[in-house]
Amino acid sequence: MRKTAAWVALLIVAAAVPGLEAQTLPKGYVSLFADYFPQQHDAVELRGRVFVEERFEPWRRVTIDVSGFAEALVAHRALPRQPAQRETVDAGIVRVHDANILLSGERADVLAGYARVAWGKLDEIQPTDIVNPLDVSRFFFEGRSEARLPVLLVRGRWHARPDLTIEGLYVPDFRRGRFDRLDEPTSPFALPLASAADPVMRGGIIDREPPFRLQNAQGGARLSTTTGRVDWSVSAFRGFEPFGVYRLDLRTIAPPAAPVIAAEYPRFTMIGADFEAVRGQWGVRGEAAVFVEDSFQSTELRIVPGKSMDAGAGVDRRAGDYTISGTVLFHAEWYAAPLSARDPKDGRTDLSLVASADRTFAREKYRLRTFAVYNAVERSSFVRVIGVTSVRDNVAVEASLGWFAGDGAGLIGRFGDSDFVYARLKYYF
Repeated sequence: MRKTAAWVALLIVAAAVPGLEAQTLPKGYVSLFADYFPQQHDAVELRGRVFVEERFEPWRRVTIDVSGFAEALVAHRALPRQPAQRETVDAGIVRVHDANILLSGERADVLAGYARVAWGKLDEIQPTDIVNPLDVSRFFFEGRSEARLPVLLVRGRWHARPDLTIEGLYVPDFRRGRFDRLDEPTSPFALPLASAADPVMRGGIIDREPPFRLQNAQGGARLSTTTGRVDWSVSAFRGFEPFGVYRLDLRTIAPPAAPVIAAEYPRFTMIGADFEAVRGQWGVRGEAAVFVEDSFQSTELRIVPGKSMDAGAGVDRRAGDYTISGTVLFHAEWYAAPLSARDPKDGRTDLSLVASADRTFAREKYRLRTFAVYNAVERSSFVRVIGVTSVRDNVAVEASLGWFAGDGAGLIGRFGDSDFVYARLKYYF
């Protein structure tokens, strides 16, 4: 039944592209997306997506945002436990995206419902942007703004002065990050243990997501202000790790049966700060996050407590048809115990360089976007190039190349075998 629904959804998406002009619909888009992973045993995918959003203002000072999508996948992918073999997989989902209400007053506002809240100032890799978990596949395909997954939250903001805002966040329910929302166990972006931890493939792995209880709430606060010509903020947040950390759990099953691996989501506590200023034609940004309570994955399937820090500074400039930016990021980890008996180190450091450029041509009919990350310690890198052409005012054709180099324990190094190319047709209505 699930396979039939996936095929039907994909056919509806395909049929909708040439025929939507005669329909009266809210704002949104339809897209057909084909991609290829040469290092994942020549995996090929076809994704279809219909996205709809609407904003209502039923009363003064009341705004309601509602959006949702239907997405389908048909792919030829490698099996997670037998990578030399491939199979045809299909999947389909229908999801509410944003669904929230904003009540605005003269000096305060309250947002409640499923929403996305972006903290931080840096480009793409933002240390303090930890309220919403990410969809890894969409992060590499399209960028951070598209990858944020909405969470159930209540946000209150008090505008004490025109240049001073105090924000409080309450997140009552946990939502984990995803490597891919469509058949995650076989996704080219899924890491081996993460694939096995998916509910449809648990087997010897127990997934211990924090249940919806009062004691499992998450929350934080942020103060934003301006001093001179510098916008800056400080923030704090206490939540759960969005991706599982794995532990060999000998308590869950008695010998002589095999032990069980548990995927857990430990607590973390983050204290952060960021700033932004303009000097002439240059924008200057900085951001830092200190995780005073953090958890790390041991190669021996232990969860090791510790601390970490991410800090970066960058510049950006708009010059005619060009927009360029560059960022230097420093990452450090400190462990309460070594991650492995064979490696007695009590921490590690990374230094990464991030650059992006955006160029438009022919009065914005064509656009070229590039994004690159280089980890100078691991010597791993990721480069994404996206070219977009507007066939008509509401029709765009897009092509992209994503290239990974090197391996390591950092974010980029873990996906060293996930090079991809894709093409997409997108119809806006």
